[in-house]
Amino acid sequence: MKNLFKIHPLTYIILLSVLLAGYFNYFLIFSTILIIHDLGHILFLKIFKYNINDITILPFGSLINSNISSNDSTKHILVISASGVIFQLALYPVFYILNMYYINDVSYNIFLNYNKLILLFNLLPIIPLDGSKILLAFLESVFCYKKALKLLNVISIFMLIAFIFLITFKSLNAYLIISFLLYKTFYEITNHKYLFNGFLLNRYLNFRTYPKIKYITNIKNIFKNKYNIINNQRETKVLGSYFNR
Repeated sequence: MKNLFKIHPLTYIILLSVLLAGYFNYFLIFSTILIIHDLGHILFLKIFKYNINDITILPFGSLINSNISSNDSTKHILVISASGVIFQLALYPVFYILNMYYINDVSYNIFLNYNKLILLFNLLPIIPLDGSKILLAFLESVFCYKKALKLLNVISIFMLIAFIFLITFKSLNAYLIISFLLYKTFYEITNHKYLFNGFLLNRYLNFRTYPKIKYITNIKNIFKNKYNIINNQRETKVLGSYFNR
């Protein structure tokens, strides 16, 4: 349990600078929103019986490393990805009541501004934000998995470029966020082949039953949520030949 949480060194630097600048109220509200957001993810990971390996605390959020894989249920991944945003939405009535009895208007307005910004940020279809995972869940339900990954990469690049032009570089956090998103998007693109092969290997090693059958001619066109017949051969046989060649 003691190794579950990892704090990135930059988090300490940002925390110290915020406290020295006297923005404790901002930090407290911002941290509360992020904690509630992550609790949404953690709750549904536990509901769907996934293991959480570790949680890395970053200056602008956190990364939850779990044993969920690309070949796991699309519905599960969709719910887990959207749960953080849903929990954030649930904060609105809570803070409204708190504003009536406990917190002042200044703190309430800070909450409104930060919660809106974090909601919009997380819904951006940029790797590895929740918006990209939600988008991939829809793409892989329509297209073959390899094409869904490619489309996600393209959309992520365009949205990241737009985000860079729109963001105001007035704080260290802004540079950290852009650097982090650039690194993650670049990693996904450069490792596209390995990520796809990992998906195929997981599919081969962890056989699942699917209600629908898809007839395809190439292993690259394999669909995630269907049992694929490849050149009139069962996918398990084709994948076995692919990995044992």
